[in-house]
Amino acid sequence: MHSALVMQDFETDSYWAIMSGESIAGEFKGTKLKELPVSKRVQWKDWVGEHPNTLVLSVNGREDAGNPYSTYFRSRRGFRGTTAEDDRLPTKEPIFAFHHNGQSYAVPHETIIGGKAFEIEGLHLFMYRPAGAAFFRSTVVYQSAESGFKKVDGEWVYTASDCKFNPDEEAFIGAGEKCPERFTGIDTFWYNWSLTNENTRLLE
Repeated sequence: MHSALVMQDFETDSYWAIMSGESIAGEFKGTKLKELPVSKRVQWKDWVGEHPNTLVLSVNGREDAGNPYSTYFRSRRGFRGTTAEDDRLPTKEPIFAFHHNGQSYAVPHETIIGGKAFEIEGLHLFMYRPAGAAFFRSTVVYQSAESGFKKVDGEWVYTASDCKFNPDEEAFIGAGEKCPERFTGIDTFWYNWSLTNENTRLLE
């Protein structure tokens, strides 16, 4: 769907579009997926550094050592030459994107390097990416409906408590304090998201 991933649910023969977060065909057509903030995308070098005893899945006794996406990531065009129709950002601009109250949003990765706070309809968000992070790396996002986030003496602080953001652990930390919760979304390219979510609001 618009050069973006669609998954098939074999149990119900439903098809789920990742960029819209809902089923586009099958028994559950029109049903929205519930997003859970549990995944973490990292490069192999970072993962094996933290988990040196990781086992690698083999197919017929062989591991794929190549990178089939190298040409794709070097190109300015999307999958099979697809380009963005919305020219507010370049076709392959890396973004963090999400839905909230029926509205779609997107934030360019470069905007949130080192951290940035946003407020959307009473929802406070803190988004963070370290400088030099690969596109594959997941954006860290925290949410609060109670209070916001601000930078104090070079540190990001959750204003409802003394929880402070630790860049090394990519988490808000505070002993015995009520810290904000993680927020869901997706890291992708502008063309993937904007072709499916035409009325996306850009946060900058």
